[in-house]
Amino acid sequence: MPRSLLCATLVLILAACASDPAPLQKTAPTTTVPAGAVLTGPLTARVKNRAVILQWEEDEYQYHCLTLTQDRPGKTKPAELVICPNDSGRTTITIGDTPGQDGVDYAWTSMNDFGVGPATWQLRGGGAYGKGNQNDVAKGTLKLGPHFDGACQSQDVEVTGLFEWQDKAPVTLDLAFKLGTAARGEIDITTPEIWVDQITAKGSTSAGGTLSLSYTFDTAGMYTIELNNPGGGAILNCAVYVGAAIPLIPVEVSGGKGLTDAPTPEMLTTMRGQLLDLLNAARATVGDKPLVLDDKLNEIAQYHSDDMGKRDYFAHQDPDGLGPGERATKFGFSGPIGENIASDLSVAGANNGLYWSAGHRSNMLAKDWGRVGLGFAKAAGASNNILVTENFSTPGN
Repeated sequence: MPRSLLCATLVLILAACASDPAPLQKTAPTTTVPAGAVLTGPLTARVKNRAVILQWEEDEYQYHCLTLTQDRPGKTKPAELVICPNDSGRTTITIGDTPGQDGVDYAWTSMNDFGVGPATWQLRGGGAYGKGNQNDVAKGTLKLGPHFDGACQSQDVEVTGLFEWQDKAPVTLDLAFKLGTAARGEIDITTPEIWVDQITAKGSTSAGGTLSLSYTFDTAGMYTIELNNPGGGAILNCAVYVGAAIPLIPVEVSGGKGLTDAPTPEMLTTMRGQLLDLLNAARATVGDKPLVLDDKLNEIAQYHSDDMGKRDYFAHQDPDGLGPGERATKFGFSGPIGENIASDLSVAGANNGLYWSAGHRSNMLAKDWGRVGLGFAKAAGASNNILVTENFSTPGN
């Protein structure tokens, strides 16, 4: 998936309505990201500039091959990736955005066949490049975790004190956010247990101001930190890995061809069913009741997706200044309403982008919601992106 599209799924907007749900609280059953011992054996890992660097100790061999293997439930063959750097004396392998740039050897998509959970590794060495005639050097186990493709710096925010990789939990970081644009004073932090902590930062929320906070990452796993502008748009969304599984599984990469024309009624039915299943699967992990599709909310959501496509914009407020509440009133809907929007080449990709955004996850998993409307449209111009609108409300009478 192109880098620009990944960013587009992250620069999303949460409706600033009175009905916005509160951050998720730690009161229901949890699902944890696998954590614990990162590696066994002489192989280490670190995260730098959104890339994961696997490293081993120097030995007598000039060339090495590292094999990652993982058994997959329901699959007859294990997933396997053989990585052979072709430079003499190499003791590192880097997986990241674009092979050949910034020292990256392999792209995140090379891990698409793998999943979150345990895997094994084997290192072989020899005097010549290639897989043949190599000697066993070391082997061991590791735990694969999710990799979140969000930069820890952005054009609107300069961060200090935020380090992507921490060896163990608990760890407390003192963070400062220098703002290039105005921001909300609340910073959303998703925890490995799926919950969202909303922390009120100290300082100025104006452009040029600085917000600061101290936060303790008390359990092992992947956290995401999100800072939004006053309208709800994410201006920073990135991950911190704390004593966790090696982040090699790309959660933000999803295949898809998008739309070449407006979706047919049959396609809308299929996409609504697919997204509803994804939403309810996520809600089930925290013990929430499933959402049900509502015809009126579907109308409202479809109208907004169609309007964004026709008038070529991506926002909660349309060019006339009307937001989710006004649209609901226009359609004769009087209940509370919350809204998520996304743009991606697939329904699954749009759902991923929303799920890994703290504010949007709060909407998706809010216990107050019982109904949802879903809209899908083709983006304007040459883009094949799917414009997705989710409208949530309380259970019907």
